This record gives sequence, C-alpha cells and structure tokens, in this order.
Amino acid sequence: NGLSDRVANLRVDLRDKTRLPPAGTFDLVVSNPPYFDAARGAVAQTESRGLARSDEACTLPQLCAAAGRLLRYGGSFCLVHRPDRLADVLEELRRVRLEPKRLRLVQNTAQAAPKLLLLEAKKGGRPGLAVLPPLLLRDPDGGESAELSRIYFRDKE
Repeated sequence: NGLSDRVANLRVDLRDKTRLPPAGTFDLVVSNPPYFDAARGAVAQTESRGLARSDEACTLPQLCAAAGRLLRYGGSFCLVHRPDRLADVLEELRRVRLEPKRLRLVQNTAQAAPKLLLLEAKKGGRPGLAVLPPLLLRDPDGGESAELSRIYFRDKE
C-alpha cells in the first residue's frame, strides 16, 4: 500500500513486554481481537477456532494494557469489537488511561441491531465520547451502501 516507511507490523506476543518495542513508540495501535470472553461461556471445540474467537490466549485487559504501553501520549488505539462487550472495552481502556473518544456502530441496515463497534481511544485524552452515526453496510434495496463502497474504494472501479 505504499506505507512501508510509516507502518510497522510486529509479530510478537503482546503479553511479553520484553519482546515489545519501548513504551511510547507508536502513534497508532490497531486491533481486531478475538471477541468472546472465554471466562463467560463455551469456547469453540477446536483449538484454532477457540483461539481465533475467544480471548483465552490474550484477554481484553492484556490487549488494552499493551496498547496503552506502546502508545505515545496523544496516540490513538483503534479497535473493532462486539457491542455486547462495549462496557468491558470502555472499562479496560480507562483503566490503562486510554480515553474513549469516538464510537461508531456497524449495522447491516438502519433497522438491524448493531453487529460490531469501531472505537478510537486516545492516550491521555480528556473525557468526552463522540458517538457517530452508524455505518450501514446495506442500502434500503439490499445492495452495498454507498459509504461502504467509498471505504473499500469500489466507487473508483
């Protein structure tokens, strides 16, 4: 994508501080973590599916702590998660001094319940959460929404 001079992808265990870059290294940390809390219910039958879908290998508190450590003051942590975990996410972010700043729910249609949330938090940010209009994936006719087309540059094809 032409961003190699500005983007770093790390393949390390974020629970191991000795393998992570120094604290305050990054302006932006992005995560699409496993959504389900393994302590609250059944975990998938296969190990690979369980690791992909539940936080049995890396919990939400561990993820937020690593993001908080890696970010410089004023840096952003962006993540996608499930709406039913919103209270947990907000609690953990604030616990590690990441202030939730922007929240956007993702819905298939205007009438559908949200299925995902997109959240940005700032390290050292002042209180105040902006709740943005939902991102609708489908238009009233059932086709892909114009906004989703713009996001994926399909409007340029």
